[in-house]
Amino acid sequence: MYFMNICTWSPEDEKEVEKRRANWKWPKGVNVICEFIDLQGCRAINVIEADASGLIASRKSWIDVMLFETFPVHPFGASKDLLKK
Repeated sequence: MYFMNICTWSPEDEKEVEKRRANWKWPKGVNVICEFIDLQGCRAINVIEADASGLIASRKSWIDVMLFETFPVHPFGASKDLLKK
């Protein structure tokens, strides 16, 4: 299943997020479709393909510094064609 995560953090946690992300790897079983950082700061957006345990694993290292808005999503249009490749 595909999930979109909107990840936000407080400005005071910015350095901690940067430090962790530099060494962090996506968990096994999580296929990253795309990742974007908000250039205005304190927010990242990603789309992943994972089962429920992969989704939980992808968030567990961050739950103390980030808030997550997570939605199940389904590709359509150009995205659907890209994922077929």
